[in-house]
Amino acid sequence: MKLPRPSSPYCQRRLLYCLAALALPASAADDAADFGWTTRLVGEGHELRRGSPFAAGLELTNFGRDRYRVEQELRGRAGPVSLLLTATESGQEGAKPAGRFVANEAFADFSAGGERFTAGKKVLSGDVGYAFRPIDVLQRENRMQMMPPQLEGIPMLSWDNFSPDGAWSVVIANPGHQRRGEAREDGSVALKLYRRVAAADFHGVLRNSKRYGLEAGAAASVVPSDALELHASLLVQRRGERRVPLADNASLRDLLTADSALATETIASPRKVLLGGTWTTEGGFSVLGEFWWDGTAPAATDWQRLKRQAAQRAALLGLSSVPAAAVAGATAASTRMFDQGNLAQHGMLTRLAWSDPGGRWSASADLLKSMGDGGWTLTTAVGWQGEKLRVDAGLRRYGGPADSAYRLLPERAAAFVGLSLAY
Repeated sequence: MKLPRPSSPYCQRRLLYCLAALALPASAADDAADFGWTTRLVGEGHELRRGSPFAAGLELTNFGRDRYRVEQELRGRAGPVSLLLTATESGQEGAKPAGRFVANEAFADFSAGGERFTAGKKVLSGDVGYAFRPIDVLQRENRMQMMPPQLEGIPMLSWDNFSPDGAWSVVIANPGHQRRGEAREDGSVALKLYRRVAAADFHGVLRNSKRYGLEAGAAASVVPSDALELHASLLVQRRGERRVPLADNASLRDLLTADSALATETIASPRKVLLGGTWTTEGGFSVLGEFWWDGTAPAATDWQRLKRQAAQRAALLGLSSVPAAAVAGATAASTRMFDQGNLAQHGMLTRLAWSDPGGRWSASADLLKSMGDGGWTLTTAVGWQGEKLRVDAGLRRYGGPADSAYRLLPERAAAFVGLSLAY
């Protein structure tokens, strides 16, 4: 896989043009201004799974394609304005490179009438979990990705209140929106709470949107000793959604129509629960364990039905009355079920990690397992941190029973490497 230079002219040119357009007045260029630049290069090698039931449509997807990403990132603050700007050049096998500029964050903090407010675009993550975060109802971050890009914030307006041991915020997310394509794009109103009591942190959230109605959640992280941390998170929704295959009695027309290859199922009063903890030693070793239930993730029977329908479509290949393009298109569309953030309804993560006490080296091994169907993913990684340079590399493998989510994934393995240089 050939990777471009981190100094790609496209990345530099796009970021400089956008910075010029967003430049602050000269009066803002004072001692309060603080900016940093980072160049990041990420390469990924992906291996297709031989004999995948989705083979008929994989040419129309991104599965199995090696890819790269070059990012030029500017992060900083000048007075009340905070910015995180990223210019990205990316490419993959079989496609031309593409460029994109994103204002990941661009917001201002200000006071009015003795109250504090924030307006603009901001990352709104929040929860105590590692592999799964039930009460992350605003940002809806997709966890456990390989070398993910920077999160993109959400347009928002918030009324904030801070005290020495707590905080609360009323957040209007995506003002003027109703229901959009993804849940994070929906208009909503939320109340976020935080409180610290002795060695415990408590979080709470209430959110109301047209898609899900009222969502209420709470989370806590407790540190009973220097070596042990325990955490838990719970979310209750009025209603939820998940992407599932068609019913077993679906018509041939629906099976061969890409737009109807999957259905959106509404769930009444789903629950999301997470329990976990971390044990850390003085030598830099740590063990993390988490268990969860996600009432909006696909069940084991959904993955089994997805496999059956892939086999039904593949059996139609070669029939003169069935266009091969229709089979490929519907099969490719059905793989969008893997795009959901959590594939395991009942899941477990075990993470063994080590950090060099000198702060240079780190290593980890993550085993993510679906307790419902037995599928698993194993990720091993190593990292080195210099004064300005960071290097990461790792390998991920997928396995399990033949009809489990992670075994059905059209890829068998993936390798990744990342270089990050801060200026």
